[in-house]
Amino acid sequence: MTLLTGLLATIAFFYGFGCWYSFRYYKNLDNTSDGLSARWLTAGFLGQGIILGGKWVTEGFAPFNTMDGILTALSFSLATAFLIGRLKSPVAILTSLFLPFIFLLSFLAFITGFNMAPLMDSHLMSSGMACHIFLTFLGFAHFTLGFGVAVAFWIQEGQLKQHQIKSWSYRLPALEILDNLTVFYIALGFLFWLGGLGLGSIQAFQVWHRLPLDDPKILGSFLVLIIYACFFLLRWGLKIHGKKSMTLVMAGYFLALFTFVGVRVFLTTRHLF
Repeated sequence: MTLLTGLLATIAFFYGFGCWYSFRYYKNLDNTSDGLSARWLTAGFLGQGIILGGKWVTEGFAPFNTMDGILTALSFSLATAFLIGRLKSPVAILTSLFLPFIFLLSFLAFITGFNMAPLMDSHLMSSGMACHIFLTFLGFAHFTLGFGVAVAFWIQEGQLKQHQIKSWSYRLPALEILDNLTVFYIALGFLFWLGGLGLGSIQAFQVWHRLPLDDPKILGSFLVLIIYACFFLLRWGLKIHGKKSMTLVMAGYFLALFTFVGVRVFLTTRHLF
């Protein structure tokens, strides 16, 4: 085991301990478990930041050209979005819902760390390309959390309207908190995604001398922005709230997920990954 895989394993353990305490909080609703979960989450976040920054300094380029680097950056982005969300609204129960995904990505980063074959030439990883990738990851991370909170809102509102509240749903936050958090996450995700697309467009003009909107990955990325722009138009322009606006959040996320992963699997793209 190399030093890198050892560090990745340590971080996976940090997030694993965080999951354990978050599940204990979900079961017992004690603030001590939530506090310990947040500390382990922060430890994993800081560890991943050190790994990503250290590799960037030592190798001279952003470590986004290997699978373990990509998974670490995605996990780090989710942890960043989640910690920002806790500063906005410290809803303890959400840790139990989202931290397992962060742990899973960090564990997959450890597994793939044993095979660090590059996915692209390191010479292509310019500072502009690295910022494009990382901003897109941050945007996707915030969309992911916004989607999760929107689903919780959908479930909570549906049960309240039908007067069929399940025992476990009492642990979910109030509708107003879920609604505000959804808007918060989607707004930040929109800004990060927009910044990533802007830098990506610059890279496209430098390489292809045009913006290839016929590429499904690039076209899908712009359509994601349009869907979320419609979400804000519904809420702030037409004053439409509740499930109708949350439907756009879910549609935008599924398109973002397909653009992020599905295009590479089912379609053809000239995008690097």
